[in-house]
Amino acid sequence: MSDRMHRDWPRVALNGVLMLICVVMLYPWLLAIATALKGQGEAGRNPGLIPERIDLGKFVDVFWQVDFPRLAFNSIVITGTTVFLVLLLASLAAYAFARLDFIGKEPLFLFLLLGLMLQATALMIPLFQVNLTLGLLNTHLALIGPYVALGLPFSILILRGFFQALPRELDEAALIDGASPFRIYRQVLLPLTRPALATVGIFVGLSSWNDFLLPMLMTQTTDMRTLPMGLITFVQSGLVTEQENKFAMIVMMTIPVVVAFLLLQRQFLAGMTAGAVKH
Repeated sequence: MSDRMHRDWPRVALNGVLMLICVVMLYPWLLAIATALKGQGEAGRNPGLIPERIDLGKFVDVFWQVDFPRLAFNSIVITGTTVFLVLLLASLAAYAFARLDFIGKEPLFLFLLLGLMLQATALMIPLFQVNLTLGLLNTHLALIGPYVALGLPFSILILRGFFQALPRELDEAALIDGASPFRIYRQVLLPLTRPALATVGIFVGLSSWNDFLLPMLMTQTTDMRTLPMGLITFVQSGLVTEQENKFAMIVMMTIPVVVAFLLLQRQFLAGMTAGAVKH
């Protein structure tokens, strides 16, 4: 028994460390939920995780005070369209860079990777001027365009690696059956990259859903605000003053993200671990 305990000690210690890390990472989320559930004024005298009295009415109040349906609609339209366009364009480009041969393929791919060094903060003035010239300010397209452009380099890099890892025999078999390159992409290879698509979609979706800088720059009226910008705007306006109401708004903002991750959890984990084991 002592020998077995000696052999299992590293695994037990590792599990203990991982559980501690999980608790530390989940604590802010649990604290936010607990604060949102507390009654008005309770957060000041009860900083713990257990509310003295659960008050769900504030969620209804905040829902209408900050015009949550409008903010959520804008965020969903912008994030959903961004993710769809990035996955479509990035998968097509990644397939071409990974499976097709054409002149200038490698230099063009390296040129696209330069986009990884670009940050939205360094592009604020050019993006604003372009949207102003095109008349896109205060529209969904003013945010969708930059989000798609900034998300493509990272997405192409990830998806290209997945396409390269697929056996070449799949292409050869499909070509023998008379399939075109686009049909090979759409019917043969793309379904096999669903874990990678889920991984890229979650990363791109989170970056556009949580962004504050570009909505502040590109939107001018309250009916075009996204959820992060709407939270700051309405807190500063005085409509949301209680601490518990602020955390209720934060919890409501994060629920769609958590639901999306739970739905795509299996594909996301598969995409993160693909290639870790060599067959």
